[in-house]
Amino acid sequence: MAKGLDRHNERKEEVLRFGKDLARRSKSTCELCETSGVKLNIYEVPPVEETPNFDMCIFICDDCIKKIENLFKVKENELRFLGNKVWSEVPLVQAVAVYSLTQVEEKYLWVEGILENVYLEEKAKEFLEKIEL
Repeated sequence: MAKGLDRHNERKEEVLRFGKDLARRSKSTCELCETSGVKLNIYEVPPVEETPNFDMCIFICDDCIKKIENLFKVKENELRFLGNKVWSEVPLVQAVAVYSLTQVEEKYLWVEGILENVYLEEKAKEFLEKIEL
C-alpha cells in the first residue's frame, strides 16, 4: 500500500515540475478561456500515461476543467470560447478544443461552422486521435 502511495506522490511531484514551463507557455492565463488572475491547474489530458508527459498537459482554470469534463451539462454559450482555441498555436490546446466541440456538434448549430474551417497540423491531429475526455 505504501509503495503505491509513494509512486503516486512521486508522479504528482513530476507533474508539478511542469508548472513553470506551462505558466510561461500560457503567459499565466487559462489556455482555453484565456482568463487571468485565477488559480490555474496542470491538467493532464486523458489518457494519462504512467510517466508524466509535458506534451499532454495544459494549464487551465477550474471552470474549464468542469466544462470539458462535463461537456453535455454545459450551457451552449459557455463553450463559445473554444471557437478561438481551434486556432491555438499549441497543438494540444487546439486538439482539446476541436475534440470538445466535436462532442457537442450535434447539440449546437454554431459548432459546425467552426469545425468545417479548422485546419490541424500533424501534431494536433496526433493529439486529437489520442484524447479520451
